[in-house]
Amino acid sequence: MKKIILIFILGAFITSSNAQDLDKFLEGGAENGEKLLEGYLEPAFVGFGYALNSGWYNTGKPHKVAGFDLTINANLAYVPQDAQFFKINPADYNNMTTAPAENGQTSYPTIMGPNLEADDIPYLVFDEGTEDEIRITAPTGLGMEESIGSNFVPAPSVQIGIGLIKNTELKLRLLPEQTFGDPGEQFTTKMFGLGVLHDVKQWIPGIKNLPFDLSGFFAFNTMKNSMEINADVPDQIGEFNVSGTTLQGIISKKLSVLTVYGGVGFSTSKVNFKMKGTYDGIPEVDPIDIEYKNGGLRANVGARLKLLIFTFHAEYAVQKYNTLTAGFGISIR
Repeated sequence: MKKIILIFILGAFITSSNAQDLDKFLEGGAENGEKLLEGYLEPAFVGFGYALNSGWYNTGKPHKVAGFDLTINANLAYVPQDAQFFKINPADYNNMTTAPAENGQTSYPTIMGPNLEADDIPYLVFDEGTEDEIRITAPTGLGMEESIGSNFVPAPSVQIGIGLIKNTELKLRLLPEQTFGDPGEQFTTKMFGLGVLHDVKQWIPGIKNLPFDLSGFFAFNTMKNSMEINADVPDQIGEFNVSGTTLQGIISKKLSVLTVYGGVGFSTSKVNFKMKGTYDGIPEVDPIDIEYKNGGLRANVGARLKLLIFTFHAEYAVQKYNTLTAGFGISIR
């Protein structure tokens, strides 16, 4: 289970030893476990969706015909404070109750919450008052704020842009299927994304000669991952798939080697997490299937520095999970 947290949820970028053994959540059965995991994992998966939707552009001016760029981004989606804990209503579960921690704490840390001691985490009690009663403390959070001073979910992106006719630019994110690791622990990933940037100022009488660039942008991307969970149980497979769309209006202004830009629009994401196969003590096959859907307004501002053919850029997007993007690239025409 630690491998699922390390690789699927945080895209192989978090390697903290605080990653938790989530098997505890399955002690009360698959139905209870799925609900508990849904609340515990939500900020990591939601944040990954917002991060993967970021970094598509760094100017509102499309390439000229046959113009080209290769851009590499690091996108960090910051987790809000209210997503660091989640509450559990025992009425929503089967034969489960809760008990406060020794310090009276009643909220459970999500995976993106603080790294608490066992005595500071409330208890989960299954089959209370019976011979089969199980009393456990749930997993704690990664504690990123304590360890590195910030709480974010990372997602990388590598893309190319190609100039077409009519002041239009095609953007492509493509990672053919890749497999890593030894047999029994193999991780497979692939990505595809497509975006279109089009100059709309050329179609608006009276402003097409004004000294700024104005474009519309639309993109979608998908990322699919799977991993062998247990070398001794070949059918235990974890899957983490994410898809997203972005629709923006973009304005930019070039000032010598510096371009400043901003955008307003809308983004959506859907993330699905599955645990397939059979697991000890769980009669159900493929016991976990969780889906998160998010969407909302998005506004961003940024700047790009171009030195000869080399570009360096950074931007900040305001949305449900605010996102910081930084990157560099090569751009011609």
